Amino acid sequence: MEQQKTDLNAEAWENADPEGETMETLLAQQAATSEKLAEHKVAWVKVISVTKDSVLVDVGEKNEGAIPLVEFVSDLAAPKHPAPTPGQRVPAVKVGARKGGGIALSHLKAKAELGWELALKAHAEKQRVRGIVTSAVKGGFIVDVQGVQAFLPASLADLRPVRDPKKMLATGVRCYVIEVNASKRQMVLSRKAVLEEEAGKRKVRITAELRPGEVRIGRIVRAGPDSLVVDIGGLEGTVRSADMAWGKPDAAAFERGQKLKVKVLSKPEKDGDPLSLGIKQLLPNPADALKRRFAPKATVSGKITEVSANGVRFQVDPKTFAFVPASECDTDIVYKIGEPIKAIVLGVDFANFELRASTLKFSEIHDRKRVAQYMKAPPPLTLGQLLSPEKEG
Repeated sequence: MEQQKTDLNAEAWENADPEGETMETLLAQQAATSEKLAEHKVAWVKVISVTKDSVLVDVGEKNEGAIPLVEFVSDLAAPKHPAPTPGQRVPAVKVGARKGGGIALSHLKAKAELGWELALKAHAEKQRVRGIVTSAVKGGFIVDVQGVQAFLPASLADLRPVRDPKKMLATGVRCYVIEVNASKRQMVLSRKAVLEEEAGKRKVRITAELRPGEVRIGRIVRAGPDSLVVDIGGLEGTVRSADMAWGKPDAAAFERGQKLKVKVLSKPEKDGDPLSLGIKQLLPNPADALKRRFAPKATVSGKITEVSANGVRFQVDPKTFAFVPASECDTDIVYKIGEPIKAIVLGVDFANFELRASTLKFSEIHDRKRVAQYMKAPPPLTLGQLLSPEKEG
């Protein structure tokens, strides 16, 4: 906020047209600057020149003031920020007298004073402030808000607990000033309030844009065996266990922070309604593939993998299983695990993604074929058979 001039006199000084100013106006401005400095108030002063260790400024009444160059350039040997240039106006406050004459000024103290005034205004008007996280301390962080050291509690630093405080260091943050102690010049910030406010706006916008059936890219924020919570850019939705995968979902396949595609199954109609998302809806249904490969009444064979009171299960190929319910088992067959088996396809079990089959129908069909073969009329006798029956024996 160094660029924001809270000093009305400084604004006039900055925006004045030198050619249009009268001597009386310039003298009045210089007198005002001298008066503010004498009272140890912040004044905007004009840079005259820059030496190897000081910034010399005009303080009015033909006097010079000096500000340590290090207050503008933190490392004189390898400066990251340029020093002020002649003609530029900078805020300063008087801190004493110089040995060689003139007055000693501080730019940093002036920045802190202006920053404090800005913070008070932001607190009163519920406006945001910008700052830089300078250090991590017990219970939170120290944030430099235009020269004012403010405290940002860890619980108010993000929407979720900050797992690695080091990642916050040297980052710019936008916060609300939620508490001020004027006597101690202390203030408390909340970045979480800003994030919640912006998240609320994004939520409203995304909810209005959402359409059931569309595909979004999201990030898992919570992963559990029964459901996933996925953030699709400011709005969180739930993927139920039944919508994670075709068949039993593998909990290890999903983890917090993972990016994935989801399908919008239903959107919130009013505040508080859930957003329902699906993952398996973007994948082919294995049951449909089985239906295409195995037609009803087709014969399948395999090896028995399970025998129980409910029926018999056998493996048709490495990825396909078939189940014969007890009511469809031929009671004349002794079923043993590992033994070969043949059955007739009845259909597809869409819940378990396996074939439903019948050994009873397989036996009935083959019994009917044997009976039909047995009952088939013998072929008529040929002339040779009639003339030489003994040869035909």
